[in-house]
Amino acid sequence: MKWLAKFSTCVVILLAAQAAFAGPPLPGTYRSTDLGGPVLVGRYSEGWGAGGNALSAGATLNCGSWDGSALGSQWRYSCGTQTASSVLLSNTVNAQGNGNRTYMSTYVGGSFYLSGSGPWGNGDAGYPGVMDSYVEYETLQYVNWVPVSGITNVQMSAHFDNYPEQCMSYNMGNGVRVSDTGLGQPAPANYPSFLDASCNATPVDGACWNFITITLSIVDCSVPVEETTWGAVKSIYSR
Repeated sequence: MKWLAKFSTCVVILLAAQAAFAGPPLPGTYRSTDLGGPVLVGRYSEGWGAGGNALSAGATLNCGSWDGSALGSQWRYSCGTQTASSVLLSNTVNAQGNGNRTYMSTYVGGSFYLSGSGPWGNGDAGYPGVMDSYVEYETLQYVNWVPVSGITNVQMSAHFDNYPEQCMSYNMGNGVRVSDTGLGQPAPANYPSFLDASCNATPVDGACWNFITITLSIVDCSVPVEETTWGAVKSIYSR
């Protein structure tokens, strides 16, 4: 009877280990709803401290899908931070302060999450991961030295926590600026909170954007090594 209890415990532990990761996200290329695909468009913010702006070191991202009522239900990423000021790539602003400027902003760190109910779902409740690279190309249009509008192109790569590092997610999308506190425009309702470099929602300054025309690619995923083996479990209870 004692042996049976031990065996039952072993089976429960083994099944729990096997069920921890049901299946890696399904590989494929998934496009946002505005491109005819199943991926929700999103909203994101860039937060910064006093005296900063979206192009300065310390600006921090916070982004999530938007289904019309909730943020981040299908996908989200946050806490990537600029460690240096953005690089000016082109400048057509004339002496009257009219024209465009394009900057490259590089963010470091941050995490992301794909819901297991998304089109890539394959048995897991969710797929958390880490951002490996995040570069944003931001073009600002100036009129009389005021940046009246902004658009971005985002390129991100990441890997999943629970699967091999070669299981990668590549994401490209475009953003359209909605508000900027530096221009006296408060954040509208239902946009992600402004975050600081420590991922705390403390900043009062930041910009809000709509995130559209998303293309998300998942490649080279395979089933992970089990957390434990039957032999390892047996060895624990054979003593």
